[in-house]
Amino acid sequence: MKLVPLRKAVQALGLSKNTLRKYADQGSINVIRTPSGQRLFDLDSFTGQLTKQTAVAYARVSSKGQKPDLECQVEYLSEYASEVVRDVGSGLNYKRKGLRALLERAVCGERLKIVVASRDRIARFGWELVDFIVQKPGGEIVVLDQRVGSAEEELTQDLLHILHVFSCRMYGRRKYKSNQVEEDPVLSYYSAEELVQALVRRIEKDLQQDGRTLSYSRDDSGLESD
Repeated sequence: MKLVPLRKAVQALGLSKNTLRKYADQGSINVIRTPSGQRLFDLDSFTGQLTKQTAVAYARVSSKGQKPDLECQVEYLSEYASEVVRDVGSGLNYKRKGLRALLERAVCGERLKIVVASRDRIARFGWELVDFIVQKPGGEIVVLDQRVGSAEEELTQDLLHILHVFSCRMYGRRKYKSNQVEEDPVLSYYSAEELVQALVRRIEKDLQQDGRTLSYSRDDSGLESD
């Protein structure tokens, strides 16, 4: 047993004071108090836990309206881990509270075994970076749904998601502006939202016709050649 005060524990473990206090309150590191009230941290108790993997399930939906889906994910994932982290937010938002908490634990050296229903629950883009951070201390991400589509399908799904997010944000911005000033009816007729939605409908139509690949020629796009 190696007991040290907070300052030396911070230096030895590379953690912030607040993180170390939180781990002490959670019981992740053993602490004893001296007669004067000073807390001494048992470094061996914490470093010993770092050699074990901690199973954590991660569930995410994009909006509050999808909370029933979130609960279905939680129920499904609970079979694989007792601790479940929930997030409500876009897969393009890397400031999600639950995701950042897991990454902080990995950066601090905790070996996490993160269980997710599918890869896009973690992130729409940047999966490899998140996976690298989790693997660095000896953790892993377990994906239960391992179905992988073609490169064209994956690219199309990513594009559709980006367009959907863009459309939602533009709609929210236009709705806000409409409460401030009256819009030009000519400009609103050719709004960015409508153009994006038209493009999405065109992509979906092409996918239905082709089945697997996106056939969208230059002539079909309506753009003039140089």
